[in-house]
Amino acid sequence: MGVHLPPGGDELRTRHYLHRTGARPIGHQELLPPVPEIPPSPATSPQEPFMLLLVLCIAGLAPGVATTWLLRHRGWLLAALAGLGVTVSLPGLLLIAMLAFPPLGIAVALAAVAAALRAYDDGRVLIGTTWAATALVALTCAGVAL
Repeated sequence: MGVHLPPGGDELRTRHYLHRTGARPIGHQELLPPVPEIPPSPATSPQEPFMLLLVLCIAGLAPGVATTWLLRHRGWLLAALAGLGVTVSLPGLLLIAMLAFPPLGIAVALAAVAAALRAYDDGRVLIGTTWAATALVALTCAGVAL
């Protein structure tokens, strides 16, 4: 009537299917090839601190440049003085904010210490010293006695 399968026929079909798909029984898998070493990303290149400083400088100067550009119709001298005032007031605003909210000063100090240590590790002593001075100012604003 029907097709008579030999004993173990289902097992043979299953093995054939698994063999075609490349599957292996547990414990018989081939070892995975070694993971290739990932090359360093551009974010960790030696140019990273320079790019970060460039972005920070542009971000710090942008409000002053925008103010100068918007006030140029009132005269370039007045526009330049207003732009200078806006540019100089931003670090002052940060100092006042650290005085008013000490946890901000501690957070800025921790970030500056991390940047200083990294700069010292890279052999950039002047930049590391600048970051260390920034950390000292931030801790002073936060009211931490050294």
